Amino acid sequence: MTVLARSCRGMLSTLVALLPLGLVQVGLADEHRITGEGIGAFVVEDGKVDPDTYDGYIVYTRSCMACHGPDGLGSSFAPNLIRAVERRGWENFAGTIASGREIQPGQVMPSFADDPYVMGNIPKIFSYLRARGEGGLGRGRPKIIESMQEPDAEQGEQDEDKDEAAEEASAE
Repeated sequence: MTVLARSCRGMLSTLVALLPLGLVQVGLADEHRITGEGIGAFVVEDGKVDPDTYDGYIVYTRSCMACHGPDGLGSSFAPNLIRAVERRGWENFAGTIASGREIQPGQVMPSFADDPYVMGNIPKIFSYLRARGEGGLGRGRPKIIESMQEPDAEQGEQDEDKDEAAEEASAE
């Protein structure tokens, strides 16, 4: 295990240890929370999600989808992560991402300990997958709940909607 991997694993252990003490909190407004507190909390309202869950979707799509398939449903060589999150929980999920895992000979989950983008977003990926499994979040790219968006993000989302509409119009 590399020095960075050991360091990341140590930071992850510290984060997990501090969470029950209330020293680390995930910032979601109580009136919108539909599951417990802490890591893995998510909000789904009318198919839209909180910003962290949305970011989890983006990270998942960029870093995990190639092996685990669209929407966390698995593939012919990588397991369904929605079920894995339900069965294994936070510590096992985060540890597997950091350390990797040999599922069986020839099937290996690589370690992402040297990837700061993935390591810094593990709680968001976990929230996204929990929302898919427990929160009724459907397939595809979710939208962010308007009341939870930051002003700059709202403009970016409007521009994105216009781009999607233009693409659909040109395809016809």
